[in-house]
Amino acid sequence: MIKHFLARLAPQGPKNYFWRSLMSFIGVTIQAIGATLLLIADLGMDPYSATNVGLAKLFQISLGTYQLSVNFVILIFVFIMARKLIGTGTIFNMVLIGYYIQLFNWLYKLILPGPTTLITKILVAVIGLLIFTFGVAAYITADTGVAPYDAITPILVTLTHGKYRIIRITQDVLFTLGAYFVGGPVGIVTIIVAFFTGPLIVFWDQRLQSLINWIDLKTALPINNSSSEEYE
Repeated sequence: MIKHFLARLAPQGPKNYFWRSLMSFIGVTIQAIGATLLLIADLGMDPYSATNVGLAKLFQISLGTYQLSVNFVILIFVFIMARKLIGTGTIFNMVLIGYYIQLFNWLYKLILPGPTTLITKILVAVIGLLIFTFGVAAYITADTGVAPYDAITPILVTLTHGKYRIIRITQDVLFTLGAYFVGGPVGIVTIIVAFFTGPLIVFWDQRLQSLINWIDLKTALPINNSSSEEYE
């Protein structure tokens, strides 16, 4: 049973999955840096993070602990409905993002002053958005599992037979409204992330694809001669 599970998890071999997992880990780290800059810019965050920041403040618990708890609840739903979406990338995302944002926010304030003018806020937000979307693209391109929040959409697509884009936008809009009502950091960036970051993520994905191709080439499994001779 364990052997079959590992084979499903790493169909191209454990070495390939290790390097893809490393890429996913780096992507999640970069994504958290971008999210932190969006928080500091104070012009809004992505809908899910904005909701979690607002609720964490409302319940007076740390962002990392709250987001991990919510992600774990969503993960149970994903495990029941579509466990094939779960992988190391899922674990990295659900466990690290919240704590990363706390850490990077603390480091930023320790080293640099926060933006005080609209121009500096926009500059920090633009840099944060570029970094955030690059990190998202890296973890998605690695293809080692999706975040619990991101897994909701494909599950709903399967259940409702609806269009992915419509369901994802609806999901983001609902979380944006939720973030607004719980006092989360909602702003123009939240709208941009919810509706317009797709092309930017695709842009980064196309540039990261060569890295994935290189990983696949360098970690390709050796050809099984005994099985190939059966077809000669």
